[in-house]
Amino acid sequence: MKTNNDMNHGGKLKEEYRGIWAFYYTKYIKAMEEEGVNIWGISVQNEPEATQVWDSCRYTAEEERDFVKNYLGPTMVKEGLEDKKIIIWDHNRDIAYERAKTILADQEAANYIWGTGIHWYVS
Repeated sequence: MKTNNDMNHGGKLKEEYRGIWAFYYTKYIKAMEEEGVNIWGISVQNEPEATQVWDSCRYTAEEERDFVKNYLGPTMVKEGLEDKKIIIWDHNRDIAYERAKTILADQEAANYIWGTGIHWYVS
């Protein structure tokens, strides 16, 4: 599903899989809740600017914005999960403002976003 054809080591989500990936989030939430695990919110991607040796997928601010606006947000609504919170960035605090500004400046995307996740690892 990614440009590097690997679950690990970064890469980017291929455009043709964005809808399926958004739907996977909803299937996961519903499956967890059927097992009694309450999911109050999700982040789009942990550390979207990091290429990791484990599961990772890179997103620019514009790619994250467009994924939320065009796929994840509408899919969450369609699947009856509009009460679940969507968190962007979920990465280091050093560029959190710039990242959030780029994404939240788009009102359509901002309508689906609850907040910004910040890691306190640097600076």
